Amino acid sequence: MTTEETEIVKENMGLLYRIANRFYGAEKEDLIQAGAMAMVTAYRNFRDDGSVKFSTYAFKPIFGEMFKLATQKQIKISRDYLKLYNLIETTRYSIAQHWGYIPNNQELALYLGYSEEEIETAIVAGSIIVSSMDKGTTEDRSIYETVAKEEPISLEDRLVIQEGLEQLTEDERKILEYRYFEDMTQSEVARKLKKTQVMISRYEKRGIDKMRDFYAA
Repeated sequence: MTTEETEIVKENMGLLYRIANRFYGAEKEDLIQAGAMAMVTAYRNFRDDGSVKFSTYAFKPIFGEMFKLATQKQIKISRDYLKLYNLIETTRYSIAQHWGYIPNNQELALYLGYSEEEIETAIVAGSIIVSSMDKGTTEDRSIYETVAKEEPISLEDRLVIQEGLEQLTEDERKILEYRYFEDMTQSEVARKLKKTQVMISRYEKRGIDKMRDFYAA
């Protein structure tokens, strides 16, 4: 990092802290460091032709890099997967009692009406949260619940986030808005939109993946 680039980071520390304060799931210092590197890259690519301010130009890569870090660091599991995990364990025990053998994941998927991938994911997720509870940790928020809801945000920054949401389909956008701006659970969203919880989960994951790709571009 050159002296000039170091000065740019120092001059824009307020921007880094403002964006970092919108996340949890990672250490603040790690977020700032990731954001600072993204800011340097943005500075190297920035062309000051008067059409856009540097802070506006840099917001997207900084937000994207912090978003990526926060979601990677996050180890909290959604309530919906925990409920499915409990259902799987109850069903596994019931089948073993009545049929005399322990069903595999494919049989559980057919019996419960889920895909085999969803069964496997729930088993892994449930195992993690049960292990966390044993260690005294009872957090159960979604792996994607990393963006703070009530931090003040400028009009320019809001427009950048809105641009990310515009990459989504109507269903994906509605679901993410309900989940992360109105703090609704997947089950609550499913009832509101008259869809199954499994469908909500799929739309949500697909929407998050699109948002990640958009901010990484």
